[in-house]
Amino acid sequence: MRLADKVAIVTGGGTGIGAAIARTFAREGAKVTITGRRKEILDEIADSITAAGGRALAVPGSVTEEADVQRAVQATLATFGRVDVLVNNAGSLLHAGPLHETADEIWDDVLDVFLKSVFRFSRAVIPHMQRQGGGSIVNIGSALGLKASLAFPVHPYAVAKAGVAMLTKTIAVHYAKDGIRCNCVAPAVTETPLLESRLADPAVRKAMEARVPLGRLGRPDDIARAVLHLASDEAAWTTGTIFTVDGGIMAQ
Repeated sequence: MRLADKVAIVTGGGTGIGAAIARTFAREGAKVTITGRRKEILDEIADSITAAGGRALAVPGSVTEEADVQRAVQATLATFGRVDVLVNNAGSLLHAGPLHETADEIWDDVLDVFLKSVFRFSRAVIPHMQRQGGGSIVNIGSALGLKASLAFPVHPYAVAKAGVAMLTKTIAVHYAKDGIRCNCVAPAVTETPLLESRLADPAVRKAMEARVPLGRLGRPDDIARAVLHLASDEAAWTTGTIFTVDGGIMAQ
């Protein structure tokens, strides 16, 4: 098992990519704390992990609230004794539209959820990882944070994910001396509940798939496997990298 005796926190762990990561980690031996805003959904994932023989803790809360961030970290320490892996995955509904029609509130909200949350949770776990002598942080970025797309006018989201990529690098460089690795997985379009309504239109799905050299959209398990590699000791000499999992999008 690649994460035997490890303790992980996965933000946004109740659905989509986060749920896939939590289940994958648990199968690989990790004790997993999952966070999110909806307690019922978190409990379902935690119960499914427990039923499969794993250990999971559901801690509801928002990544935009410092008190909730601290509560999740402290609950993990109280229950499992340490934090070896942090996966910053949480997200919310995207805002798409012209930049000149984007309100300050929308801009601020998107950056708060997708970028500042990575800062908050990383800030909260780094001191504990320092005391332990190391740890692994894996941030979920996006191909849209690395390459502009005419098809997706998601300006604040793209800027937030670009920030995640650079924050990954600065954490990696400044905390390498403490044995803390930090990497980023940057998916292209992945089939998650956030895109469910758009993908329900066969024409939209076909158009999205046509842009992908491998001919299909990503699946949560595709992303989870990449995160598992970077979180585990298999990637012991890998830090500061942006790992695109995108069906070939960035190669075009």
